[in-house]
Order: sequence, then structure tokens, then C-alpha cells
Amino acid sequence: MKTSKKNILAALFAMMFLVIATAGVAMAEESIIGTIAEKGEIIVLDAADGTYVLEGSDTTPEMVGKTVKVTGTIAEKDNMRIINVLSMEEVTD
Repeated sequence: MKTSKKNILAALFAMMFLVIATAGVAMAEESIIGTIAEKGEIIVLDAADGTYVLEGSDTTPEMVGKTVKVTGTIAEKDNMRIINVLSMEEVTD
């Protein structure tokens, strides 16, 4: 009986570790380059791999039409990719 409890506890700890490890990966910061656009009242980043809705304090309408590098955490909700913007800088070539 004691071995069974140990196995169950070991399995639970392993599962908790996997959940914590994958949550950390999902919240990692990413940088994406694209063009800022307005879609109605929403500001988005049009990038090579698709469109991202921008959220956060660094989203600004003055950047519309400019190519920028956006850094933030990405989440998916209702089939939309959302970036919680941590920083945004204009890209000049």
C-alpha cells in the first residue's frame, strides 16, 4: 500500500511540474516585426505570419502605418492572436 501511495504522489508531482513548465513557455516574451494598422477601434500588427491584436499601455495610434518591432507575450483567444505589448519600436531600414 505504501508503494502505491508513493507512486501516486510521484505521478502527481510529475504532472504538476509539466503544467508549470508549459505555462512558463506559453508566457515567454516574443518579438514580432510588422506594420501597425487600425481595424475599426482596434489596433493590430500585420506581420508575415498573420494579424495580432495589440493590448497594453504601449499601443499607440501614432504608429499606424509604420513598420515596428513589438515585444510582448502572446495569447490566443477566440481564434485571435493577442499580444500584451511590453515594448514597441519603429523599424527603420
